[in-house]
Amino acid sequence: MFTLILTGILLSVSCHKDKNCDKTGDFTVLTYNVAGLPEGISSSHPAVNSTPIGILLNSYNIVHVQEDFCYHDSILLNERHPYRTTTLGCVPGGDGLNTFSDYPIYNVVRIKWDTCNGWDCFTPKGFSYSQIEISTGDTVDFYNVHTNAGSTAADLVARRNNIGQLCKYINLHSAGKAAIIMGDMNSRYTRNGDTLSGILGLGFQDVWVKLIRSGNTPQPGGALTECDSVLTSPTCEVVDKIFYRSNGKIELVPVAYQLDDSRFYYHNIDTLPLSDHHPLFSRFTYRIRK
Repeated sequence: MFTLILTGILLSVSCHKDKNCDKTGDFTVLTYNVAGLPEGISSSHPAVNSTPIGILLNSYNIVHVQEDFCYHDSILLNERHPYRTTTLGCVPGGDGLNTFSDYPIYNVVRIKWDTCNGWDCFTPKGFSYSQIEISTGDTVDFYNVHTNAGSTAADLVARRNNIGQLCKYINLHSAGKAAIIMGDMNSRYTRNGDTLSGILGLGFQDVWVKLIRSGNTPQPGGALTECDSVLTSPTCEVVDKIFYRSNGKIELVPVAYQLDDSRFYYHNIDTLPLSDHHPLFSRFTYRIRK
C-alpha cells in the first residue's frame, strides 16, 4: 500500500504481487455562469467582476463556465489552469462556453443548438464536448451546456429540443463511456414542460439529487425555491446542474456538493454577487479498473 500526492490529487494504490492495480483518486469540478454579456446588457457587472472570477476558478481542477462572452481576457489575467479552451469571441459570435482544467483536454467540439427562441437566437449557445484525461491514459467525456432560457411556451419547446439534441449526441459519441455534464441547463425538475428526465434516461445521476435529496428526484409542480437561508439544501433547486455517469472501467462517485460560496461576492459583501448565478461545486472520487 502506498500513497502518492500529485497536483492536488490523492492517489492511493493497493494491489497484490503480480497483479495490476486499480487506480483511485479524486478531482473537483465547478460550473459557473459568469454573466459575461456586454456591460449594461449583462445582469451583473462583468467589466469589474471578471478578473476576480478568474482568480477564484484556480481553486478547482475542472471548471465549466457559461456566458464567457466579452470579458474572457479579463478572466485570463489571473487564471492559471494549464489547459483551456478558447472563447470564440463576444456576442453575437461566441457561444460563451469554456473549460479550464488541471488535466489535458482533448477532442473539443462545439455544437450549436438546432432550435432557439427569442434573445437566445443572438448567440450560438449550445454545448461543448471534450475528453479530459483525469489519470494517465484514462479520459472522461465532459459536456458543458447552456440551453435556451425563459419559461414561455416557445422557450419550453426550444429547451426540450436542446435537451433532445444533447441526448442524441451523447448516445452517438459517449455510448458506454463515463461522462459528466455540467452547465446552465435553464431547467427545473419541478417545471412542467422541462425534460431533464431525458438525461436521467441515459444513465446519468444528478449530484444534488444524489447527495442532498438522498436520491429523491423532484416531480413537476411545486417549485423548490426555499433558498434564502441555506442554498445547499433539498428545497433549493437552481437551473445549474451537474450530472455524472460511470461505466464498467471508470467509477465516478460524488462525495461533496455545494451551491454558492462566500468568496464569490464583491469584497465578500453578501448582497453583491460576482454573477447573476451561483457557483456550483462538486468533488468526485474515482476508481479506474485494470
